[in-house]
This record gives sequence, structure tokens and C-alpha cells, in this order.
Amino acid sequence: MDFINNIQQGDHLVFRQAFLQWQPKVYTYLVRKTKDEAIAEELTQLTFIKLWDFRHTLTTEYSFDTQLFRIARTTLIDGIRERERRRKLEQGLQVANHEAGDIFREMPTASLEIAHALSSLPPARKKVFLLNRLHGYSYKQIASELSISDRTVEKHISLALKQLKKMLLLTLLSSITGW
Repeated sequence: MDFINNIQQGDHLVFRQAFLQWQPKVYTYLVRKTKDEAIAEELTQLTFIKLWDFRHTLTTEYSFDTQLFRIARTTLIDGIRERERRRKLEQGLQVANHEAGDIFREMPTASLEIAHALSSLPPARKKVFLLNRLHGYSYKQIASELSISDRTVEKHISLALKQLKKMLLLTLLSSITGW
């Protein structure tokens, strides 16, 4: 059967046949590579989604299975990169939370409001803010470390400063007025 041309033309029935025929092979390949059935199942589904989404890029120069397994391989690589990026981000957030806790414990009583305001920031925003203000990282260094854009770092810093100013102002007002 000519899977390539029919799938390129958007034939759902042929795509379904290709899925039924090739899904077990792709899944087995991904289980061997990941050693995790749940991850392999997810990556297999993503492989076939990408096959359909990018069907217009299929070519008759290569066999269908060669192209399908190339998609599976790149999906696997993307999955590995994403898991590693998440792992690094989670580690960074754990370090930031730990450092925020250290700051909170070490600050004199008069500065507890600042520590409380810092601890109320969303985790990603707190991480970016602490890397910049506590550790002196530049926006570019933070963006590179967290795999986000410079503009996102700038936005996190801006929002953190607004939130901290607002919380500290409310704390100051409540201490003055006794509320």
C-alpha cells in the first residue's frame, strides 16, 4: 500500500491502517529506548500526531518506515530534552525555595515582612528574582539557565517587584494604622 501519497493527501483511513500496522513497532522501539512503558506510550502517540501534522513533508525518496522512525527518534530526543529541562528547572526551584527559607530564617525581625513577601511569589518568579537580586545573575544568564527568553526574565522581575512593593506597602500601612 502507498502510505506516503495517501497520507500526504489526508486520507484518514490509510492513516488509521498505518497506525494499526506500525504502532506496535514504534512502541516497542520507544520502550527499548526509554525503559518506561508510560513514556513510550506517550511518545508513540506524539509520533503519530507529528506524522499527521507534518504529512505534507513526507517524501517518496525514503520508505514510509524510515520516515516514521525518524519522526519517532526526533520525538524521543525532544522528550528527553524536555524532561531534562524540567528536571533542571525543578532543581533550581528547590534551591530557590531553600535559599528563600534561609533568608527568612536569617533576617532580623524587622525584615520578616520582606521574607514573607518573597515567599509569597510564584515559584518561577521567585527563582528568577532570587537569581537576579540575590545571586547577581544577568537577565541573559537567567534566560540561558532556565531555557526561557530574556523578555520572560524581564517580565518575571517586573511582576515580582510590583508584587513585593504592593505587599510591603500593605504591611507598612497596616502597621501604621493598626489594621
